[in-house]
Amino acid sequence: MTSKANILVVDDEPQIADMISSALQLYGYSVQTAMDGEQGVAKVGANKYDLAIMDIQMPGMDGITALGEMKKLDPEIEVIIATGHGTMGTAIESLRKGAFDYLHKPFEIKELLKVVERALEKRKFNDITRAIFSTVKPEEQLRVIIDSVTRILKAEESLLVLPGRDGQLYIAVSDGLEDPGAAASRLEMCSRIMDAPAETSKSAVLSENPAGDKRFAGVSGLGGLKSSLFLPLREDNKPVGLIVISRLEDETYFTEDDMQRARIFASLVSLALRNSSLYRQLQETQGQLIQAEKMSALGQLAGGLAHEINNPLSGILGLTQLVMENTDKAGQNYADLKDIEKAVFRCKKIIVSLLSFSRQEKTHLEPVNLNEAVEETLTLCARQMELQHIKINRRLAPGLPMVNADFQQLMQVFLNLFTNARDAMPDGGELTISTALDGNGGRQAVVAEVADTGGGISPEIAGRLFDPFFTTKAVGKGTGLGLSVCLGIINRHNGAIKVADRPGGGSAFTLNLPAL
Repeated sequence: MTSKANILVVDDEPQIADMISSALQLYGYSVQTAMDGEQGVAKVGANKYDLAIMDIQMPGMDGITALGEMKKLDPEIEVIIATGHGTMGTAIESLRKGAFDYLHKPFEIKELLKVVERALEKRKFNDITRAIFSTVKPEEQLRVIIDSVTRILKAEESLLVLPGRDGQLYIAVSDGLEDPGAAASRLEMCSRIMDAPAETSKSAVLSENPAGDKRFAGVSGLGGLKSSLFLPLREDNKPVGLIVISRLEDETYFTEDDMQRARIFASLVSLALRNSSLYRQLQETQGQLIQAEKMSALGQLAGGLAHEINNPLSGILGLTQLVMENTDKAGQNYADLKDIEKAVFRCKKIIVSLLSFSRQEKTHLEPVNLNEAVEETLTLCARQMELQHIKINRRLAPGLPMVNADFQQLMQVFLNLFTNARDAMPDGGELTISTALDGNGGRQAVVAEVADTGGGISPEIAGRLFDPFFTTKAVGKGTGLGLSVCLGIINRHNGAIKVADRPGGGSAFTLNLPAL
């Protein structure tokens, strides 16, 4: 059988050491003993202990000195000082050295057991805190959170629920919840709790019989739950998620001690998730600053280069067309001149993109209806989409506020995104354009999402998509400036553009523009 914890008893009186050791072993602890401070320190150096119970007055190295040496070897070990000769001064000194608590001999075994349980509880929460804060990667952190809460609260089933981008709750991670039907019923329970401000304002919500709880009336699949504990996660005094811990066996209801542990755990998780969110925001901000600097430098270079090339190209085009007028259209010379003309037009098209990228074009801002910009752009390319067997889904929210924008430039952004989506679905698929109002973060913004069902975006290239001249298309099929131009336009509009893989396949570009 696995022991509850490893404990070291250090006392120079064999009878007392044996008495403490026997009592602790009776309650499932693994116990070793040492007869003085030197032995105790040596054992801590050679083995891993969760807790040490130590006398103060011992021959050779006393308990206070041994406590200090043990903490040097293992800062995480908890130490309980027990003596019959100590004073208030020695008690204070031991606590300053890092002791968890101080017991005065003679003491009752039940008193010792209570202190031992509290010390191990602190040790357990310290371990959990380190584990939760050891990573800011969401997938790792959420798994650590759910594993930890399952262990400390002895639950058969646990899950963590978070709101998605669309505001709908989803199960981010779970343990002991493999059945899809059960998962759906738990998600419905969470929705009802999250929709009740009176419940989410509490630090913990207990349901001792979920199947008979009026709050979950009509929710099927709750018969196996004997007791469920809901822990609202909060940020800036607002609910941002929910942890649910359930016990399935009869007579295993949550106690007040369990409730207290759960409240402490929920506060730790809220803080950890907040830290992760801040870290992600910092990374995004750093990425934006780097991208802005890169765009600025390349923009200046591209603008100068475009102007230098544009003049000689115009001469080449004019001379080519002049020679073509006096050339037999059936001859090879005419075909060659036509190829030159096509090449020049392609070069001029690249120059237009370069000039746009380098921000040489003036931006005329006025109140614009984003839905109208989407519809106008779709008018230009809907027929091409239809011929390529691409279904267009419009999910445009009515009554959106205006945005301060250049209508033509917004059309250019949408046209680039629609064209990229079309190219990502050569065998057909679905293009979904959604608009919505986003009120998160204090200031309202209008959001547009352009999603396709193509091959998606691999992690290797996701960070380079907005880099100038980066393209995944074949040679001659793209300049690599389309998304750079989009980024420049959206930045000039004080907005943001992001890209992400869709869970069902394909990719989604999201535009965010401040609302008027």
